[in-house]
Amino acid sequence: MLSAQDVTDKRPLASSKAAFPPSFASEQTIEALRRILVGHTIADVERHLILDTLAYCLGNRTHAARILGISIRTLRNKLNEYMEAGIPVPEPGQKPPLAA
Repeated sequence: MLSAQDVTDKRPLASSKAAFPPSFASEQTIEALRRILVGHTIADVERHLILDTLAYCLGNRTHAARILGISIRTLRNKLNEYMEAGIPVPEPGQKPPLAA
């Protein structure tokens, strides 16, 4: 239960760095992501993120757009660009291919 002190205390909360020091595993993950992303254009990274999110959503454009934080119209425009460039785009309801 909250006390009057809890509600009226105006001290800033501890920074996230102090409260949650990064673990070795998270530092490795960050470094791995840097190695993957560095050297690629923003357009390439964006395309992979959009297509991977769409595959994760089993082709559901509305759900993918919501996860990505973009409008469904923007997602459709991007997917049309990819299809015109010959890049395969998952159809609605299509499951992602299984890894070999």
